[in-house]
Amino acid sequence: MTRSRGVGKWNDPLIAIGLFAIGVLLYLVGLYKMWTDVGGVADVPVGVRIGMLALLCAIDSFRRVRPATALAAGAVIVAVDAALGPTLPMWLVLSDLTYAAVLYGTARLGRVVCSLTAVTVAALTALVYLSTQDVRAAAGAGVVTALFFGTPVWWALVIRRHVELTEAERERSRVHEALAALDRDAAVAHERATMARDLHDVIASHLSAIAIHSEAALSSTTLSGRRGDPDDGLREMIGAIRSSSLAGLSEMRSMIELLHAGEDETPDPRSSPPRLTELPVVLDAIRAAGSTVQVAIDVDAADLPSVVDHTAFRITQEALTNALKHAPGAPISMSISLQHKVLQIEIRNPVRRDISSPRARTRGLANMRHRAELLGGSLDALPVDGQWTVCAQLPVHAPNGADR
Repeated sequence: MTRSRGVGKWNDPLIAIGLFAIGVLLYLVGLYKMWTDVGGVADVPVGVRIGMLALLCAIDSFRRVRPATALAAGAVIVAVDAALGPTLPMWLVLSDLTYAAVLYGTARLGRVVCSLTAVTVAALTALVYLSTQDVRAAAGAGVVTALFFGTPVWWALVIRRHVELTEAERERSRVHEALAALDRDAAVAHERATMARDLHDVIASHLSAIAIHSEAALSSTTLSGRRGDPDDGLREMIGAIRSSSLAGLSEMRSMIELLHAGEDETPDPRSSPPRLTELPVVLDAIRAAGSTVQVAIDVDAADLPSVVDHTAFRITQEALTNALKHAPGAPISMSISLQHKVLQIEIRNPVRRDISSPRARTRGLANMRHRAELLGGSLDALPVDGQWTVCAQLPVHAPNGADR
């Protein structure tokens, strides 16, 4: 019931003030005397009664935060009032303290209050009967006492039961959410394992086959001549195919390692994403395919955050691949520079107008643009002066490798 004690505790002083106002009204109009036929009410000034009521209501303001202490202190004051002659306002406040003790107190306190309430009703009934020898008066005293204290106890038990059921349902809901999260994690882990297995069994196997066959072609007698022979260009092309397949196989293995690594595991450093320092492999493959590439790199990759470095490599790799695919043999110019904490990437190549429009809607360009936007940057790809131009701007928020 800790949560119930903390919620609405500032309402307790308002309840105490309301009970005090009702009690003062009863005292002023004279409707406060109880059981005058049993022993009467002592001639106590109304001001004293109101003072005792004020003290009892002050204690009632702690009904929620200190239910046991408030009930014990209130019972003492009501006992003094009963010795002077029981009055209705004091019983009203004591019934509220009883209700609060059962509802906001511990389960043990609730059981104790229930037992004391039953004992009080029986004892008061017996006392009235012994004093008056009147069964009707004793029965009336028992009924009134039961109504004043039994009803609040019963109502508090009902509310407490509902609160406990609500807390139990809330806890059950939290358990179900935790189990659902575990199921999702297990499903993601299974999917990652499936993807890693498919990558290894299908794509990695094909790349390995390409690398093996290209190595075999390079070792054949047909291409075993010296440099400068007519087959020298073919040898370079097959060598570029082998280098590209090996690089792709290395990246594929890195992806498989990352898929196999759990959330709490640290992947092998060899499986780290590729960086701009690995661009020469891509450039060699482009040149081996017959295209010339003019490169202007005015940035130190060591000064870039790892995520920017990796994104720049992927964008450059995709842009060069698109240039080779859509304009084979055409010259390509590439520039990478760091200006005002923004990494500028620009790749140009001549391209015919009839293929510039559909090229703008390719999946590769969408992926490049998405990579740039994830870093808060931008990417534009469009024909400019007869050349297809890819311009990317990647913000560098932590220079000098602060987040590496």
